[in-house]
Amino acid sequence: MSEDGPDAENVRRIGGRYTLSDLLGAGAMGTVWSGYDEVLQRRVAVKELKVPPGVPAQEVAEARERIMREARALGGLSHPNIITVFDVVDVAGEPMVVMELVPSRNLATIIGEQGTLTIQQVAVVGFATAGGLRAAHRSGITHRDVKPGNVLIADDGRVKLTDFGIARNVADAPMTSAGLVLGSPAYIAPEVAAGQPVTPAADLWGLGATLFAAVEGRPPYDVNGDPVATITEVVDGDVPRPRGAGPVADVIMALMRKEPDARMPLEEVRSRLRPLIDDPDDPLYPARRTPRRSAPASPSLASPAPS
Repeated sequence: MSEDGPDAENVRRIGGRYTLSDLLGAGAMGTVWSGYDEVLQRRVAVKELKVPPGVPAQEVAEARERIMREARALGGLSHPNIITVFDVVDVAGEPMVVMELVPSRNLATIIGEQGTLTIQQVAVVGFATAGGLRAAHRSGITHRDVKPGNVLIADDGRVKLTDFGIARNVADAPMTSAGLVLGSPAYIAPEVAAGQPVTPAADLWGLGATLFAAVEGRPPYDVNGDPVATITEVVDGDVPRPRGAGPVADVIMALMRKEPDARMPLEEVRSRLRPLIDDPDDPLYPARRTPRRSAPASPSLASPAPS
């Protein structure tokens, strides 16, 4: 793709204004394309439902609802730390969601490549993600799947929360699929794993678990890759403690409380992490470098593949 738009060959055009070119990513039921908005002359990302042959109709309907649920959730939000939805285009009866294109890597990939993050890096991720979650919660939306794979680190250092596909507005009817309700076993809140109602407090646990992974280089829970055993450990096992001490570890432990009402509010999370960030008004993910002298340079605080 050129700066002025996609190449003329081998592109699709949808909605009378968007041209699709390069494949950015693909999952079991969806594909994301690089696109170009001819009207506003800007690059975009376009998410398309892609159903393999033989998939049951109920699963197709759930995948379609997931895409639309994400579009509705993000369509009502405008925040610098949340991916923006611009449009939804009907193509032969299927929705295609036009979104902000952010050249980036997700936090899971960075952790997989780098191991652990520096204190400042973790602080920026926590501060920015908490800001995005706060905006979502104020709009009545619970993300329900906060994890490193859903936190994007842009090439320019911005931090963006993405994949609201199982988000739920308080006005929505509950979804029927347990898989869509639960989210990711390694980062699921204990009360959700136990089958209790999902509240915004589940996102607080997810944020704490995400920061734990950034500090430790591994998920807080993972029983030999077995999702059932992992969920059992989340519900019945002890809460793991990050190594080291200091404000980052304190925030993680205050978020990963088994009692939902006891978890640290997002505003306090940001208040605790703010002193560790060079410019809280413009929190950018810092390149890897030696941690601050005031913090212990331990392996746990110094310095996946996408889900």
